Amino acid sequence: MHRKLVLLPAVAAFLATSACADRTVSGPTLDATRASSSASARSGLNLHPSGFGEASYAAWKAQEGQQDSRGQADMALYFQKMTATTTNAAGVAEITGVEGMSLSEITGLSWEYRADGWCGARAPRWTFIVVDASGDRGVIDLGCAAAVKSPGSQPIGWIKASYPGVSPSLIIPLDAGFNAAEATISVLYIIFDEGTDIPANPGYVYLDNITVNEKVFTSPADNGSN
Repeated sequence: MHRKLVLLPAVAAFLATSACADRTVSGPTLDATRASSSASARSGLNLHPSGFGEASYAAWKAQEGQQDSRGQADMALYFQKMTATTTNAAGVAEITGVEGMSLSEITGLSWEYRADGWCGARAPRWTFIVVDASGDRGVIDLGCAAAVKSPGSQPIGWIKASYPGVSPSLIIPLDAGFNAAEATISVLYIIFDEGTDIPANPGYVYLDNITVNEKVFTSPADNGSN
């Protein structure tokens, strides 16, 4: 509970102050610098779903996903925003354990989304907040629509959306004086904040097999495990 009280106001404030910036990525970009083996060997990554605002949240739901890495719950991570896009509200998941990493250490990002849900230009999306040595911030958004698509683990009803890496050239400064050459990751989110005012958007999406480098989340049981 304490984590939620700390996290959600920060995310809400970030979305409110940065909403006017056009940060949508037009396509997947591979960083020219590949990571060292330490990134793929990194363990202890965790995923924490939450949310804020009107009719918006994220949570694991049983019997809505594909086979889990352990157990028989077949969980998927559900994101919802059943309100207008302009409403300051979102379903959010934070991935911890990446703090202090360089962008070149992110060698792959993906999830599989259920075909009845929304895959838009800005939602769901990966959002990196990065900082330089002075604490000035920048942001990168990687939207679902621009990701590389391929069949999911269950090819009927599931679609894999992938980014092969993250380029520093995609950073949009949030603070004056931001130095991209010094950027390291401060926070990594998955954000769902496009609403039902967008035609064909049902206001939700189910994600499964959420992957950061070699770490795969199929259910809450995957937190902190290799």
